[in-house]
Amino acid sequence: MMIYIAAPFGNYIRIENTTSVLGTFTLDRRTGLISQILKTLRYNFKDKCWYNNLGLRNPGIKTGIHRVKKGDYISVAAIEPDEWVELDKHIPQQVPIELNISCPNIRHFDDYIRDLHVFAERNPIVKIGAETTYPEIDELIDMGFTRFHCSNTLKTDKGARSGNILRDYTFRSIRYIKNKNRHIECIAGGGIELIEDIMYYATLGVQGFSLGTVCFNPFKLRKILLDFFGK
Repeated sequence: MMIYIAAPFGNYIRIENTTSVLGTFTLDRRTGLISQILKTLRYNFKDKCWYNNLGLRNPGIKTGIHRVKKGDYISVAAIEPDEWVELDKHIPQQVPIELNISCPNIRHFDDYIRDLHVFAERNPIVKIGAETTYPEIDELIDMGFTRFHCSNTLKTDKGARSGNILRDYTFRSIRYIKNKNRHIECIAGGGIELIEDIMYYATLGVQGFSLGTVCFNPFKLRKILLDFFGK
C-alpha cells in the first residue's frame, strides 16, 4: 500500500517512500492564490476542520509539467468545455496523472466528464468528490477508469470543508466501488490524522492512502509516517 501527499501539499512536500501529487493545474493560469489563501483559508475550532475557497489558483499546465520530478503525479482539472482534450495534449505520456473532477470551489460546466475518456488508456487516478453519486461512479467505470481517489473536500456555504467529516463519504464510495469490482484500485483520503484512521480505511481493501490537511501539522504527519512504515 502506498502513501500519497495530496495536492496542493504535494507541490511543497516530497518525503521518501511517499508519492507527491502536484497541482491541481488547469490549462491556463489562474491568478490570485495568495489573496485567496489570506481571504478564505480558515481553521474552524468549533467544527475542528479547515475551510478554503482557493478555486484551483495555479500557474497553468505548462508550468506544472516543468515541476514534475520522477515519481510525482500531476493533478489536473478542466475549467471550460474541451479543456480535458487540451490537457491531454500537454501532458507527456510518461507522466502519471490524477484527474481532479471534484473541486467544490469551481463551477463545473454541463457534462463535465464528457471528454474524460481521452485519458482512460493512461490509467490515471480519478479524484471523486465526497458527494459523487453512484451513477456517476458507474459512468466513470464504464469509461474504463480503474483507479479512484476517494474523496475530495465537501462543498459547504463556508467553502470546501476537509477533516473527519469526509470519512463516512469516503467509506461509502470505496465500499460501493469494491462491491462492484474488488480489483478496482482505491486510494482513501479524508480525515486521516492518526494511524488508526489508516487502519479504518484499510478494512476496505484499499491500495493507498492520501494525506492532505494533516500536512498543516508536521508533527502529526511525521507520526503517521513513522507508524505506517514501522520506524
